[in-house]
Amino acid sequence: MAGRGIDFEHKFMTSRWAEDLLLKSLRSQAGLTAVRFGLSQVKAASDVKYDKRSWKEPDLLVYNNADLTEQERKTLMVGDLSGEDREQLRQSGELHFVVAKACAAVEVEFSPYRASEMKGRSWQPKTSEQWDRRPLKNANPPIAPNIWVKEEDLSRLNGWEADFGVPIVIAHLFDQEGFAVALKAVNEFNQKFCEPGCDQVRLQMTTGIFKKSQTYDRIDAQGAREQKIVFIATPAVATKIGDVQDVNVAAQLGVSTSKKYVTHSIFSGGLIALAPEFLSLLTNARAEHG
Repeated sequence: MAGRGIDFEHKFMTSRWAEDLLLKSLRSQAGLTAVRFGLSQVKAASDVKYDKRSWKEPDLLVYNNADLTEQERKTLMVGDLSGEDREQLRQSGELHFVVAKACAAVEVEFSPYRASEMKGRSWQPKTSEQWDRRPLKNANPPIAPNIWVKEEDLSRLNGWEADFGVPIVIAHLFDQEGFAVALKAVNEFNQKFCEPGCDQVRLQMTTGIFKKSQTYDRIDAQGAREQKIVFIATPAVATKIGDVQDVNVAAQLGVSTSKKYVTHSIFSGGLIALAPEFLSLLTNARAEHG
C-alpha cells in the first residue's frame, strides 16, 4: 500500500484534528450524540487490516437522543467505538443498536486551504439556458473549498453503507469553514455520468459535481506519482457545515524513508459554529435515504 510513510502520518495528523473538531462540535449540540467509529490511529501499511469485504468504515456515527434508550446513551458515553468487535454490530449482537439507531455516519476529510479566500469560492453551476447558449468542450472544477472523494473510497464506503444501512455524509473541513454532501448524491451523479450517451461535460458543469483523474505525489517514493479517479463536489451543491474559528497553524518537521526532510502544516484548536442546514442533513439522513 502506497503512502504509509511520513507524508501519510502528517496528513493523518491534520485529518485527525478535523475529525476531533467536528466530533467535539457535534457533541455540544443538545439532543445529539456523536461517537468515533472508524480507524483512528497511524499504523504501518503491513499492520493495517481492513474488513475482508473491503469496506471503508466512516469516522463518526451520529444519533438523535430521542431514538436512544437511557442504557444505550450510557453505552455510547464511551465516545469511541473504533476498537469494538464488529460482529457485535450484527443483528444478533449486543451492540446492534449502534448501527440500527444511528441517523447518519460521517466520513471526515480536511484540506489546508484558506477556504473563504479561494478564487472559485462563489462559483455556480451553469443553468440549462446558460449551457445551451455557450456549451463548453471541457469541464474544469473551480479552485474552491470543494469536497473530494476518491473513486476507490467511494466503492468501499458504499459497501459499508449498503451492509449496515446507515447513510454516509462526506464532511470536508478547511481552516475557515466546511462543507458536506450525502454519499447518495455522489452515487446518483456517477450513475448518470456512466450512462451511455451522457453528455459528461454538460452534466458536470450544470450539476457542480465533477469526475476526473488526479495526480498524487508520493513523498516516500522519492517523487513518484500516481493517478486516481476522484469526485469533486463544489460548495454550490454542498451543505455548509459551518464557520471554523480560532484555528492555530504550525509547521511540523519529519524525515521520509528516503531520509528527506519533510515539512507539513499542523492544525490545532478551533471551534465550529454548526449551521442548522448541516444538522438537518445529519438528523434527517436516514429518513431521506430511501
